[in-house]
Amino acid sequence: MADFDSYINTAGVDVRAIEMTSNQPTVRSTSLSGRQQVRSFGGQFYTATIVMPSMKEADLRRVYAFLMKQRGGTNSFTIAPNNLKKVSGSQGTSVGCGAGAIGATTITLDSGTSLYKAGDMIRFEDSGDTTHDKSYMITVDQPGTTTITFEPPLVKAVSSSGLVKSGSEFEMRVRLQEDTITYDLDESGYGTLEFKIVEVV
Repeated sequence: MADFDSYINTAGVDVRAIEMTSNQPTVRSTSLSGRQQVRSFGGQFYTATIVMPSMKEADLRRVYAFLMKQRGGTNSFTIAPNNLKKVSGSQGTSVGCGAGAIGATTITLDSGTSLYKAGDMIRFEDSGDTTHDKSYMITVDQPGTTTITFEPPLVKAVSSSGLVKSGSEFEMRVRLQEDTITYDLDESGYGTLEFKIVEVV
């Protein structure tokens, strides 16, 4: 699987900005009395608009070539912009955790209290298993216990030898959301590029 960040780092550029969206499909119905019922269906997933900085033409074409290789939404790749790798807590990049069942929104760490803060992005890894592709967000500052709380609920079980990955080891598996990619190049030889991605779950 291609790694967007490793690819663009060879050009000495990084993502300038990211507009992140959490998508949670729900059904709403309102009765004549005004009572509303809301039911969630389907799983949560992220979409994002990635904005690259102004780049020299050679660097711009290099990034554009990477996106062309994805063949629209056919291929998937990993991305980890710096603003997603930043953490508010004091956790390391990899913390051991206990087992978690599908649907769980809490998990117990092997050790450490008050490590994670609300808004920190995490993912799970299981003894080298690379199929834990879903990204999660800490929703409550971790209290003085070894339990962390996150959303959405686990889409895949985590074993008792699982790891919580964050910081520099956080990455999101995505594909291009649209089939067209456009860049702008001006007479000075510098150009801009932005593209949309959708999380692969």
